Amino acid sequence: MLQALLLAIWAGLCTWDQFGPHLGFRKPLLASVGVGVILGDMPTAIMIGATMELMWLGVNNIGAYVPPDVISGTIVGAALGIMGSTDTASAIALAVAIGIPTATLVQQLNILVMTTNVSLVHGADKAVESGKFNSVNKYFWAGALCFFLTRAVPVFIATGIGSFVIEDIMNFLQNQVPWVLSGFSTAGGMMPAVGLAMLLTMMMKKSMWIFLLLGFVMAAFLNVPTVGIALVAVALAGIWDVITEGQKNQPAPAAAAAAGSDDDEEYDL
Repeated sequence: MLQALLLAIWAGLCTWDQFGPHLGFRKPLLASVGVGVILGDMPTAIMIGATMELMWLGVNNIGAYVPPDVISGTIVGAALGIMGSTDTASAIALAVAIGIPTATLVQQLNILVMTTNVSLVHGADKAVESGKFNSVNKYFWAGALCFFLTRAVPVFIATGIGSFVIEDIMNFLQNQVPWVLSGFSTAGGMMPAVGLAMLLTMMMKKSMWIFLLLGFVMAAFLNVPTVGIALVAVALAGIWDVITEGQKNQPAPAAAAAAGSDDDEEYDL
């Protein structure tokens, strides 16, 4: 229960980072680091976090859209994956299977809280109009507490109560229906590609396809490691920036003066 409480607090703090300083703890990779520290299995936690980071790479707040909550999904998935599995592959598969529905559930709670917190904004406006400036902080922290609880409570319930039954569930899956875990493992391997595809749909332009093909050829046919591909990408990005900026800074060509037939001839009188 102590670990569940610490995980719940960590989830709430990561949520405050999402609405506050933006230190990066709202991202799956860094959120999983706290899980690894609390549960004492950093390698597995980071591998789960990296998988979910790629899986949710293209999930962002756009306009009024509220995406699935990757914080709670990562923390619950990583925690139960570590608690209920003895090997890394099973832990990742279980984390993906649990993390996705958890993120979707908390997404609904987040929408509810964001809707109800509007009343706090109106209360703060009235406090300012009446000159009660000290009351504004109360409304501010009340809203922050609501966001904290939307992540902390589900994480505590899932990791506190779920930890007692996850071992029996894993034994059932491994012994009675092993194909379920195999399917989750396959899906977990596909999710990073789905995340990258979602990201590409937002940022890919017609002129960028050549770089995507170049990276694919280097990885699939030339067996260039990821670090090497990243270094080549940095160099190409620098070259691309120099070319495009140079084109922007070129002076506009001087317009050729339209000359009539009379203007083309000069006479010395």
